[in-house]
Amino acid sequence: MSARMAKLAPSKPIKIGTYKVAMELGPVGPLKKAIGKGLGDFNLAQAGSYKYAQFVIGVRDAKGALRGGFLMEIYYETAFLKWAWVDEKLRGKALGRTLMAVAEDESRKRGAKNLWLDTFSYQARPFYEKLGYKLFGTLEMGRPDLSRYFMAKDL
Repeated sequence: MSARMAKLAPSKPIKIGTYKVAMELGPVGPLKKAIGKGLGDFNLAQAGSYKYAQFVIGVRDAKGALRGGFLMEIYYETAFLKWAWVDEKLRGKALGRTLMAVAEDESRKRGAKNLWLDTFSYQARPFYEKLGYKLFGTLEMGRPDLSRYFMAKDL
């Protein structure tokens, strides 16, 4: 076994009483669902309904092809811009600003009081700052010149 493969091999399970902590080697989907249900049940018991919803705002060309879009999530009266993409050939044509305006408006209609997002240092921090988003956190990603910025704006 190569040194690289040895580093990737699962570590031995750790026993704590009758419990075992170990890497799960099965399909991620059912495990993700079980963890999500457990977390969701706990959150509901602690903070009440979080009214989770997702929506997508798209940019389509004359032929109907998707050329950009935002994937939005809302929970606890807060909107989150999970994914943002505009085809590179279409940047600088006010599509990003328009997507953000529609996202903010739809989020307000759905009861969101603020909107947060994250963006990498090679992405769109100056764009979001021009739209009034403020930095509330920075995560250095372990590579030189690579950071992840967390930003928010009251709606």
